[in-house]
Amino acid sequence: MSLSLHSTFLRGCLLVFLCFLCSADFMAETHASSPVGSASEVDEFSALKVGDRVRVVLRRGGRYEGEIVEKSGDSISIKHKFGTAKVSRQDLLEWERFKTLAEQYEERAADCKTANDWCDLGDWAVEQGEIELSRQAFREATKLQSNNARARKALGEVEHDGKWMPLEEAMAAQGKQLYGGEWLTPDEIAEREEADSAARRAESLKGRDAYVVELRGRAWAEVEPIVTTNYVVYCNSTEENARYYADVMEALYKAYDKVFIEKFWPRKFRKSPRSDVYIHANHQQFMDWTGNGPGIGGFYNLLRQDVTGYHGSFGSTGSTEEVLAHEGTHQFEGMIFKDLRFLPIWFIEGLAVYFGDGSKIGRRKVEINQIPRDRLVGLQQAIEDGSYCDLRKLLRVPQQRFSGFFYGHAWGILYWCIYGNQAPVKAWTTKENTGGKVLEDWLYHVQEMDGMCNYEQEAQFFEGLITKHTGLSIDEWEEEYKNWILKLPVEEIGRKRGREFSSEAIKLEITKPAGWRWEKSGSLYSDEVVASTSTGSKKRRASTYAWPNWQHAELSEDYARSLVGNIFRDVKFVDELQERQMGGNPMMVAVFDGKRVIGLGENNTPQLGEERRFAVGFFGSPDKIYGNVLECETSDWESAEKFFEEYTEKFKYTG
Repeated sequence: MSLSLHSTFLRGCLLVFLCFLCSADFMAETHASSPVGSASEVDEFSALKVGDRVRVVLRRGGRYEGEIVEKSGDSISIKHKFGTAKVSRQDLLEWERFKTLAEQYEERAADCKTANDWCDLGDWAVEQGEIELSRQAFREATKLQSNNARARKALGEVEHDGKWMPLEEAMAAQGKQLYGGEWLTPDEIAEREEADSAARRAESLKGRDAYVVELRGRAWAEVEPIVTTNYVVYCNSTEENARYYADVMEALYKAYDKVFIEKFWPRKFRKSPRSDVYIHANHQQFMDWTGNGPGIGGFYNLLRQDVTGYHGSFGSTGSTEEVLAHEGTHQFEGMIFKDLRFLPIWFIEGLAVYFGDGSKIGRRKVEINQIPRDRLVGLQQAIEDGSYCDLRKLLRVPQQRFSGFFYGHAWGILYWCIYGNQAPVKAWTTKENTGGKVLEDWLYHVQEMDGMCNYEQEAQFFEGLITKHTGLSIDEWEEEYKNWILKLPVEEIGRKRGREFSSEAIKLEITKPAGWRWEKSGSLYSDEVVASTSTGSKKRRASTYAWPNWQHAELSEDYARSLVGNIFRDVKFVDELQERQMGGNPMMVAVFDGKRVIGLGENNTPQLGEERRFAVGFFGSPDKIYGNVLECETSDWESAEKFFEEYTEKFKYTG
């Protein structure tokens, strides 16, 4: 480095060093200018007394503002808005006395002589956020000058016919009402309601046209089958839907194949390399072509080994995918068992519910081992209300009498055997795995069945496996099973946030009345998707149902009347069905006395509740029908009617 550069470098370093020293001296001088614990500070702190209002800043960070409620030596207790804090003088970095806004208001009020003085004070109070104090000031102004426009306007009053009055009174005198934040005449409100209703209706039907195209479908003569590795899929909905369902079937096959490994479960009874699947464009076409009623979502043909279903929803939460999974399970069972008629029907349908209803199904992936919500709810309800079918009887129910009521029961037995030793509820240890041993021996047994099923003999065999592996009697084992089922969590069909419930699965939003409590999923009646009940002595219930709209049409009076017949009995109409606009939605509304169907027993026998007063509002979308219901005592209807109006007004279809 040259000498000149070296000198320059040294001068630069010296300059930086001097600057550093100067800044250090400055900082020290500044700090020393307010020495902690100075005599003036001590005197000022000593002067604080109980009743003073103070603001203090703590050395450790934070601050308090409030009234001194206690003083002891160098410590004070400050009552602030979150509680009371005790601090010593050494804890404080700063403190100051201050007057409350109310005290400042009183001081300023003492100087007010004219109406304008009071108005000035009112404006000051508004700036401080003290609205009530501001109103006091403006009212004082009107005492001195009754027609003071500044004060009257600040109080929210307007001049009408030479008199100052509250805005509401002035608008009422002009025949106007508040609607949507505006003051309108009844005629204007009617026009606005009609326009708002049309707008909400248009919003609720977004996507309807595209969905209707899917449901309208194509002529079967125009349909080209989609051939995959394991299936031939015929679908006369849109071509995109056809390809989607073809992918779903392959994903299902892979899921089945992982459980029933071909090495151990050979497909020796498969009649053709690929199985046929038929999917109709809509539910109505499915019923017309197959002769089945609205309660059937699909079926498996035992002789042809093909599956038939339709595009659209099934039940409250069911879908085409779940129906295909359920019936596809039967199709798969037909490949590995010689004849499904040789097997007990509880086992055949239990497996189909396990793989079908209890799966999360996507285009490329299927997650099995899920709890089928609707089946679990029905089973738990049957156990609690006494309509439960005990194990001895379930094992002996023949195929011709095996209704949908038993499906959840059959699934429950299999699920208990497979998962009784796992979370979320453990009934036995993994090491014991008694349920797994029962099911393993049973599966080996059914593989060898070769003749028409002797239900009594097979029931005794299964009961023998229970006793052999658990050491329990059938009654003891079943009691443990029922307790376990009741502890299983029910998946919520939607999300509850405060008073609001929303569900993407069934495309709705509802708002329960204020102060009411949500009913748990296990307490819902048959086909209810959400419900809330009032608190106190009045027994009121607001709930919403959802069914598939198998007609895919606008809701008619006849259709609505049939729905009333589905969920109520002994109906005596107070107000007949009529179309009304409720919250912008066209609904079929009625009021009647009757009994609600709260569940289904064996052979789908309806179980009825007590006679009550009901108000219903039905709304139809292209895919679903929704029923909003208010239940109360007949004598309580006059008071409860407003809750029905509110509940239906706030119903939203989000499809």
